[in-house]
Amino acid sequence: MGWHPPVPAVVEDADQTRWLVSRSWPAGTAGDYVLEVRAEDRPGVRAAQFRAGQLDLPRAGRDRRLPALAHAARRGEVVAHRATKRAVVRAGDRYLKIFRPNQSDEAAARHTRMNALLGAEDFLTPALVFCTPGCLTLTALPGRSLFDLGQDPRVSDTVFEHAWQQWSRGWIRQQSRARAAAHRATIDALPSRTAAVELENLQRIVDVWLEHSRDVAAARAQRQSVRAAAREVARELLGGVPDPPVWSHGDLHDKQIFVQDPGAPLGLLDFDEAGRAEAAADLANLAVHLELRLGQGRLTPERYRLARGLVIATAGELPVTAARFDAYANATRLRLGCLYSFRPQWATLAEDFLSLDSQRTRAA
Repeated sequence: MGWHPPVPAVVEDADQTRWLVSRSWPAGTAGDYVLEVRAEDRPGVRAAQFRAGQLDLPRAGRDRRLPALAHAARRGEVVAHRATKRAVVRAGDRYLKIFRPNQSDEAAARHTRMNALLGAEDFLTPALVFCTPGCLTLTALPGRSLFDLGQDPRVSDTVFEHAWQQWSRGWIRQQSRARAAAHRATIDALPSRTAAVELENLQRIVDVWLEHSRDVAAARAQRQSVRAAAREVARELLGGVPDPPVWSHGDLHDKQIFVQDPGAPLGLLDFDEAGRAEAAADLANLAVHLELRLGQGRLTPERYRLARGLVIATAGELPVTAARFDAYANATRLRLGCLYSFRPQWATLAEDFLSLDSQRTRAA
C-alpha cells in the first residue's frame, strides 16, 4: 500500500487566506474533491470545491442546491457543510439542518417516527420545532457525546464505562419495546435497508475510490486489495442468512449518543438514515467507529476494550448472529477506509481499513 489521494491539509483562496481542510469527499471526477474548510480566525466552516489543484470557495452561506442555507446562516454559525448535500447551523439552543428542498419532508417524517418508537426513559431525542422546505429546526440535546467523553482524560474510566453500560441497557430495552404490536405500523413505515441496499451503497463508495485511483501506478496493488475486499464483503452480506429486521438508526456511532448526569436518560441524534435493518448493521457500525477512534488516538486501548466489549455484549442480547455482525463490520471498515483515505490527517490510518486481512486482525 502507500498511495494517498492528493488532498491538501491546507488550501489558500485568492486573498491568500489559509483554510484548514477539516473534511473532504471525492467528487465524481478523478482529481476533484469537495472540501469542508475552516480558518483559525473565523467562526464556523465553509464548503468548497477543489478541482485540478484549484480552490473554488463560494461566499459564506451560499450553496445553489441548498437554498435554505442562506437564511439559516444569518441566524447562527455553520458547523457542518457538505456542498450540495447538507449543512447544519447552530443558532442559540436550536440546530437548523439544511437539506435539498425535496428531502426535508422525508427527514422530518423519519424523525417523527423514531420519536414515536423511543421511550424517553432511555433516550431523549431533539424536538422538531419547525419544518420548512429544505430546513428542519431542532432543539439541542443536553450533555456530552460518548465521543467527547472518550477522549477527555478528566473523565474517569469508571464514568466512561457506566455511560456505555447505560447505552447498552437502553438499546436492548428499546429494541425489545419496539417489537410490541403497537409499534408495528411505525416500523413498517420506515424504509427497508437490507443487506443488498447496504452493499449497493458501499459499492458506490468503492467505485468512486477506484475512479480516483484509476490512473495512479502506485495504487495498483491497493486497487487489487480494495476490489478483493469488496468481493468478499459482497459474498458475506448476500451469501449468509440475514437476521430478522428491526428498527435501525442507520448511522449509529459515538458522536450520536449523548450523556447527561448519572441517572438521566441518554440523548440520541440524527435519524436521517433511519429504517428497518438487521440489528447487526447499527452495532457493527458503532464497533468499527470505536476502532477508528482507537487509531485516531481518541480512545485509550482500555476504553476501546470497555466500549467494544459492551457493543458485543449488546449484540449477544439481540437477534444478532456472529456471522452477520462480522459481515456488516467488514462492510463498515471498507466504507470508512475509502472515505477516510480522502481526509489528509487520516489517510495513513485509512490504509488499515482497506483490506480484509488487516480488518480481521483489528477485529480479533
